[in-house]
Amino acid sequence: MSGEIGWRERLRAAGAVARRDLLEFVRDRRTLFITLLMPMAMYPVLALSSTLGLRTALSDLEAQQAPRPLAIVASGPDAPRFAARLDIIANDESRLPHPDWPASLTIDVQPPDRAKALFEEGKADVWLDVASGAIGELDGDGTVKLAARVAGSGATERRIREHVTAVMRRLADVTRQRRIARAGLPRTTLEPLVIDFVGGTQPASAPALRGVVPTAAGAVLVLLALLTATGAFYPAIDAIAGEKERGTVETLLIAPCGPGDIVLGKFLAVFAVTLMTLAMNALSIALTAAVLLGYLPDDVRLGVGAARAAACAGVTLVGYVGLAALAAAMCLAVTAASKSVKEAQNTLTPVILLVSALAGSALLPGREGHGWFAAVPFAGQVAIAKATLAGEAAGKATPVVTGGLVASLALSLLSSAALTWLLLRTTAGMITDEELLFRGPDSASGVFKRPAARRRPTPAEGFVVVLAGLAALWYSQGIAPEDLARALPLQQALAVVLPLVAATWWQRVDAVETFGLRWPCGGGARGWGAVVAAALAGLGMFAVGATLLLALRGTALSPEARRLSERVVDLVQRTPWWFSWALIALVPAVCEELFFRGWLLSALRSEREARGRTAAAVALQAAAFAVFHLLPERMPQTLLLGLLTGWMVVRSGSLVPAIVAHVVHNSVPLVLLALAGGAETTPATVESTGLPPWTRAAAAGSLILGVVLFSLIARPRTAASAAVPPHDRWRPRGNQE
Repeated sequence: MSGEIGWRERLRAAGAVARRDLLEFVRDRRTLFITLLMPMAMYPVLALSSTLGLRTALSDLEAQQAPRPLAIVASGPDAPRFAARLDIIANDESRLPHPDWPASLTIDVQPPDRAKALFEEGKADVWLDVASGAIGELDGDGTVKLAARVAGSGATERRIREHVTAVMRRLADVTRQRRIARAGLPRTTLEPLVIDFVGGTQPASAPALRGVVPTAAGAVLVLLALLTATGAFYPAIDAIAGEKERGTVETLLIAPCGPGDIVLGKFLAVFAVTLMTLAMNALSIALTAAVLLGYLPDDVRLGVGAARAAACAGVTLVGYVGLAALAAAMCLAVTAASKSVKEAQNTLTPVILLVSALAGSALLPGREGHGWFAAVPFAGQVAIAKATLAGEAAGKATPVVTGGLVASLALSLLSSAALTWLLLRTTAGMITDEELLFRGPDSASGVFKRPAARRRPTPAEGFVVVLAGLAALWYSQGIAPEDLARALPLQQALAVVLPLVAATWWQRVDAVETFGLRWPCGGGARGWGAVVAAALAGLGMFAVGATLLLALRGTALSPEARRLSERVVDLVQRTPWWFSWALIALVPAVCEELFFRGWLLSALRSEREARGRTAAAVALQAAAFAVFHLLPERMPQTLLLGLLTGWMVVRSGSLVPAIVAHVVHNSVPLVLLALAGGAETTPATVESTGLPPWTRAAAAGSLILGVVLFSLIARPRTAASAAVPPHDRWRPRGNQE
């Protein structure tokens, strides 16, 4: 129906749906209060408790830095003469002030037994044992070594040590001046330069918070991202899952507009509520910050000017608009796959935890918000906003708004728009899925009752298996051995094979249909041509991905990436070539293609395929494939590889070309490593140092040639090929009897 009406009518239909959903949301006063008004009461409580805690910590720090009386008890043959020297420097009024000088200094000379008793009773802070000849060494040219025992513990002991060090340094300075005078040199020999600071001074005890401001601002930005995402929580649940429970979603679907228009209208409504949540939270943060400054000590130096604070606020609001759109689309997609409000609430809870984890990753060292990291959802927006404070807070004279900041902000908005579009297309496909729409409420059947057989898994089942695999991959790192020869098979078994086999058996899916276990293009010469074209594309993809990595990150690699490269080299050097090739190139390619281009891609495409839904499925499985590799350096390249192989599966209806392209792609760094001798070159250094220009040109040509040939040779599977029995689908057509 949507193709028979113009875009103006479609926008009117979407607007009508948006107004209807917004009205429903406003009528629910309890949800409205929790979503919009709760932050206004929450932020002052959190800020007041945090500020009072910070003020207490500053007071404790200032108290620890304040000078305290120092009582010294000295024993030993030269203790009286040594105490006399300390009395002289303690009463010297010409002494320059020192932050570690004690508030008062008392020296008591006692026999060793009495000195030990005073020290143990806590009547002396320091016990000095002055050996015979100590004064002679001071008056001569020797060096005196004193044994000092310090009382107290923790901060008290540390402050006593600082006071003793300041006193002894003063004694050393006086002794040094006497030696210079005895040698006939002027006293200025020891003072070649004196600095006199002109202008206002800052009390030495006032703590400077330059380093604290970016950290505190980052924590606030993470909280703002989390609360903005939660603003889409309840409206999205009511928009689709609530419609299913009320039985009104069917009425919407028979309206004179398409499912895309319905989803767009619901998105606009949820997006509007999310923007209102963002505005209320941002306003509350600004007002709370203005109030809490009055609770901080007057001499605290925040180190952030008004211009930079305003720039941070502007960048945050612009960037978080994209974050709000992405959160609204994500919550709608999750609730579209849910059959009830209860299931939607249970499903969205871990999604919110995922949002907090992504946003919190922006606070890790090295995440400055520039480059490709700006495109990471929820993390990029936090990193960009935090980066606007880094220059001034670190004492750098950097411009408030730079070209890099504008480019990163634009990249973040483009990434948010692209991901939002993909999620909305996926949601439009799910609301017309009859199995998701009419499967009804939770049944009371047994927990261990297997579902009915089906051709493909559902989108929810696809993501559940991927999340299980990702969790298994993460936890397996703690038990995996250091040796890659044992670690790689273990991780593939736990993170890929085990979840995949269990899900395939439990869900009763058609393994041939789900995983594309058929020869491409019906076999024959076309099938072999598609395989060769896939190999050419995989051959060129590695160099293209390495070039992209250099453009995005430069030559810097994380310690984790370098460590992995060292382990790969160690495996290649001490095992036969076929063994290392099987572990690094063959086994991961087969397992990961079955996992992502097989299970996940078929789940996202579902049984009712459409062009827009298929494109969104290819993009989403590629993004999940990139995240599955954990290392940020590998994600751009694995994303491109996931897009390429996903397109091959959709184009040919077979998983074979994707496996071939993946195997060839993984084999290229091993071949380069073997050609370089392996001793001084690693897969990481091959990427970080770059490839020769002719190699990059040849790789780009191989990639383009492979893609063009594959698009000409491969064709989507026809109905005739679908009728081939499962046991014959691997047999090339030219060899069938």
